[in-house]
Amino acid sequence: MSMAETTGDSRGRARRLWLCWLVPAVVALAVLWPAVKQPSAWLWPAKGDHSDLAVSHWPNALFTRQTVWQERRLPLWRPTIMSGAPFAANPLSGLCYVPNWLFLFTPWLPLEIGFNLSAIAHLWLAGAAMCALMRVAFRSGTWGALAAGVAYEVSPKLLAHLAAGHVGWTQAMGWLPLVVLCWLQALRPAGAGEPRARNLRWATAGGAAAACQFCADTRAAAYSLAAVGTLTAVWAVDRYRHSRRWAIGPGARQPAACPAGGWLGIGASGLAALVGLAACQWIPLAALLPHLTRSSMTLQDAAAWSLPWRYLAGLLIADHAGFHEWMTYLGVSTLMLGALGAWALWRRREERWLAWWLGILVSGAAWFSLGENGGLFSLLGSVVPGLGLLRVPPRAWALVTFGGAVLAGVGVDRIFGCASAAPRMRRAGRVLLAAVALFAALLVAGYWLGVGRPQPALLAFGIITPLTAGICLLPRTTTARRWAALAAVSMIALDLGIVDATLVRAWAEDEVFADGRAAAEWLAAQGSGFRVYSPSYSIPQHVAARYGLLLADGVDPLQLDVYAGYLTRAAGLEPSGYSVTLPPFPEGTDVRTALEGVVPDAEMLGLLGVRYAAAAFPISHPNWVDVGKLDGVHVYENRLYRPLEPLDVPGQIALADDTVLFSYDARPAYIGWAVSGLTAAGLLIGWLRTRPARGEGDE
Repeated sequence: MSMAETTGDSRGRARRLWLCWLVPAVVALAVLWPAVKQPSAWLWPAKGDHSDLAVSHWPNALFTRQTVWQERRLPLWRPTIMSGAPFAANPLSGLCYVPNWLFLFTPWLPLEIGFNLSAIAHLWLAGAAMCALMRVAFRSGTWGALAAGVAYEVSPKLLAHLAAGHVGWTQAMGWLPLVVLCWLQALRPAGAGEPRARNLRWATAGGAAAACQFCADTRAAAYSLAAVGTLTAVWAVDRYRHSRRWAIGPGARQPAACPAGGWLGIGASGLAALVGLAACQWIPLAALLPHLTRSSMTLQDAAAWSLPWRYLAGLLIADHAGFHEWMTYLGVSTLMLGALGAWALWRRREERWLAWWLGILVSGAAWFSLGENGGLFSLLGSVVPGLGLLRVPPRAWALVTFGGAVLAGVGVDRIFGCASAAPRMRRAGRVLLAAVALFAALLVAGYWLGVGRPQPALLAFGIITPLTAGICLLPRTTTARRWAALAAVSMIALDLGIVDATLVRAWAEDEVFADGRAAAEWLAAQGSGFRVYSPSYSIPQHVAARYGLLLADGVDPLQLDVYAGYLTRAAGLEPSGYSVTLPPFPEGTDVRTALEGVVPDAEMLGLLGVRYAAAAFPISHPNWVDVGKLDGVHVYENRLYRPLEPLDVPGQIALADDTVLFSYDARPAYIGWAVSGLTAAGLLIGWLRTRPARGEGDE
């Protein structure tokens, strides 16, 4: 090959690489255009008055900023809600997730802009990481990589959780393709002349990516480990049965033999990186777990929001502005291209195990998402210790989204690939595809004629299905296939983008802080040395944080068992199962009126230092003195209030009669940070000592 040809190939590879980096960035900016247009706006669900961004993440980030940069200390304990609780051990604090220190915890960046930048960056990460997975592990071309990246990055499931304010979850999902990529490369046996250390480096990198996931959201890491576990099991069975060469796409090489101990060492290196780097989160959390209400959850508590069977229809008909936990739409175009991708993998004997893995992953995750409605969650929960800690089984649908995106990328690459090795679609497949398109068009046309104008979701199904089929059926020449690949990626983006536009909206700051603001302003003017209790969540946590109020109530999934029991009784209720709110509101009720008629125990709350109560309804009792009504919020003063001196002893919840409800030991947090620091230093030293010299190593 001439020097000019080599230079031309290098420039072509560079252009394709930049395309796989640039397109996900453009897509992220387009999907989150409300935040781009108004950088200080809050991303909010299109339908809904609450967001976890306001309930948890914004107050947590504000508290971290104030503690670190104003008080010059580490935020180990948070006195602002639930009369105080461990903070560093709580995964929702985000302290152990390094990117948060760039976007959220830096004092010179407005917090709202930081959250929006973080959302854009992690959507880009999801798309770019998926492109890398397809190009490196699946040997996919540019268009196949972009199809998978777009299908995953703008999936309605991911955007719905982002709109709901699930910051940690969406951050963690951006790392999933990197975890799978690293593990696929770690399992690929070294070829002739390749160093075995290459596998160890990939396994360690996979463990580091999983640690990032764990620190962003602990549950997301569990689902990633499930994906890696099924991948390893299917790969091992295939290797045992066939003992044939590793092949993911064209150009695979004959592997070198590797003893069982070698694979155990590779697995151990990845696990060690995960355990060591994530020690800053799991060690303090494990030490705290016996004291939390979550440790006593039943399987019925853990199965909250189990996916109803009828929502599986959402695979075909999008649920516009739907509930984030029950969002199942993958995109009709993604499904059709994914079916072609599964067919292409199955046709090649050496890649059939990948079809098995993706099929098991997708079907198993969908079954698990059904929770108590499907049976698998209950079965696994009875035999797998700690499975109930995951809670909300439909979170597993993220694996369905991941598998569908991968298969769609394979379908675009194999059907529209310009290489001579790209398989042609058989006549039976073309007939089946045409039949599906005809059925969708006739279904919508019949509905329109017989019932009336269909809903936008059904109309989109009737339009996108035949268009996608046409894209797959028409191309014959190399040039036509290139244009068809571009059309397929655009169709995926359009299909999913229409749904995404119904999920996210931008709220101005005044709207976000309107609820309870008048009452919070008045309470803040009364000085300090007291706590506030609201039996109707009339002063949301982000409003209380802005005005410096200390709350006896609160919303957080990690609650101290002893305090939850005390406050529940003080609220006039009896403890009855797990709840993310204190006081616990009956499921399915309006929090504004759920406890109307229940009189809070003024004496018990007074021992906690509660001087004022703020409620959306009147409280009739002589111990609660009516102060006034401020913008719809009734404010009462507690006659039995007893000030605490000092009110917020770090690491301790104490009553005014000197009874200590809880005392926190911060040593596990320091131990976890030390272990993670030593692990990071050890990995850095090892990488510097074993990195390949220039010109050798991995491709």
